[in-house]
Amino acid sequence: MDMTQTTPFKTGQVLTAEIRAVAFGGDGLARVDGFVVFVPFTLDGDIVEIEIREVKKKFLRGRLRKILTPSVHRVNPPCPYFGKCGGCQYQHIDYEKQLEIKMQQVIDSFERVGGLKSPPVERIIPSPLIYGYRGKGEYHVQPVAGKNPVIGFLDVSGRRLVDIERCGIMDKSINESCAAFRRSMAKGDIHPGESRLILWSRDNGDTDETVDRVRRRVKERVFIVPREGFFQANRALVEVLVDEVIRLSALSKADRVIECYCGSGLFSAFLAERCRSFAGVEMDEEAVGYARENLKGVSNSTFFCGDVKDVLQEDFFKEGPADVIVMDPPRRGCEKDVLRAIATMAPRKVVYVACDPVTQARDIAFFIREGYGLKTVQPLDMFPQTKHIEAVALLERR
Repeated sequence: MDMTQTTPFKTGQVLTAEIRAVAFGGDGLARVDGFVVFVPFTLDGDIVEIEIREVKKKFLRGRLRKILTPSVHRVNPPCPYFGKCGGCQYQHIDYEKQLEIKMQQVIDSFERVGGLKSPPVERIIPSPLIYGYRGKGEYHVQPVAGKNPVIGFLDVSGRRLVDIERCGIMDKSINESCAAFRRSMAKGDIHPGESRLILWSRDNGDTDETVDRVRRRVKERVFIVPREGFFQANRALVEVLVDEVIRLSALSKADRVIECYCGSGLFSAFLAERCRSFAGVEMDEEAVGYARENLKGVSNSTFFCGDVKDVLQEDFFKEGPADVIVMDPPRRGCEKDVLRAIATMAPRKVVYVACDPVTQARDIAFFIREGYGLKTVQPLDMFPQTKHIEAVALLERR
């Protein structure tokens, strides 16, 4: 039986509810007659009027119609596109409350998905910049015949493009570059061959090198990275993230270290100088080339290009057990074959960097079943005003 036919709710119905919490993903959560209702752009303490947009078997989705009583933590979003653009979810929440929400979401993920009671989650590290922190912007470009082009980001539905004159979380230089691109395109000086525009910040000694590569400065080092490749977005907090990876790795000069999903070598450069031997593994061939260039002259480092689960079976890794494995997988987490390969190598420590605490908690639960203990989880707010959370976890073999 389709239970949606027996619920007391229907789409279009208007309800009044108090928001009790902010769920993972950014929506406010209320309970009405035993049903959970998810409402974007709300937070705990709000009393709101909601229009039901979707009725499911166990929950409802609603649209915020009116704030009857605002939460004490509600603030006025500074961005005119907030609520339309899909990039930010938390601009209506004061920053201290954002940190509290994100820290609790990490704890909840490790309890619910990881199966841990009272997980060792440390206080979240805030971002020094809560706006203007992004060092890279990826825009969509849509030429319009006879009109100015549309340049911006997808809306909250993910289906339409919102024209963005200025993005509040982007570095000032990115907004300047975007405005210049917009003017040139409107005059016909630029005819983009692709529908994407990638812009990088230009301050703090970070400058564009060529059309294919950019330069990023972290601590005393300069990194060359692919223009279209991945690099940590929060230019104000990236050095702290590196420090946390170094701190939790706690390497000695006798350690043999493997970094999985090493990208262009951001962590690699700081890990290799602290250990006996270092190996980086990355599937993206272009990124591996940049990693080798970034660690050129570091004689104890080697990089392998290929799928992590396959490369970990190669002869190099059979010479002896790794003492420490550092990993920064994509948002979806690790494949089971990767987890099994690492567990088989039985490193003394695993340092797991993640931008999704749910998949991180899932993978860490695997390691715990394989004889590891979770020592600490350090969240960092790499993405203020958004639902995203970064965390570094340390596992040690029991």
